[in-house]
Amino acid sequence: MSFCKICSCGEKIVFEKRLSFPDNCPSCGRRLVDFQTYNENDPKVQELLDNARKPHDEEADINAGDSFVAGSAKYALRFLSGTEIPIPDEGGIVGRTGIGAEFLCDYPSVSRQHIRVIPRRNLGVIVQDLSTYGTLVDGERIEKNTPKLVAEGSTITLCDLRLTLVVRKECSV
Repeated sequence: MSFCKICSCGEKIVFEKRLSFPDNCPSCGRRLVDFQTYNENDPKVQELLDNARKPHDEEADINAGDSFVAGSAKYALRFLSGTEIPIPDEGGIVGRTGIGAEFLCDYPSVSRQHIRVIPRRNLGVIVQDLSTYGTLVDGERIEKNTPKLVAEGSTITLCDLRLTLVVRKECSV
């Protein structure tokens, strides 16, 4: 019997033993422990996959009074060049193989799974260092695996790469 988890990005992750799933989604880097485990043959699995792939009705979300458009990220990490790595509302792992991989793959000093980021509404983003070489927030090294709340405008340094936490313009109220 096989089991699976359905990530909110629409990825179906299949594994043989009930508790032997990978830590993170291979597509988006989200923590899989946050998602329910299903039998692979469960009819609910196909329903979840269909819902994950269905285009979202953004107009309904705007009318519901959300402060930002669903499917978009409120926070982003901005390079000095102005390029932004959007942080999903559910959070995830930033690194060469996680969120922002298309931008960070050219920086070998950045770990494959460098930091875990978890947005917190209007407070900022919780950052947790997972890297080999460390992470700085506003010039101060953060302890590995210790969450730290980072406010808008703070500088996050992944080894030698400086990024700034920003609120995305199209998401501001």
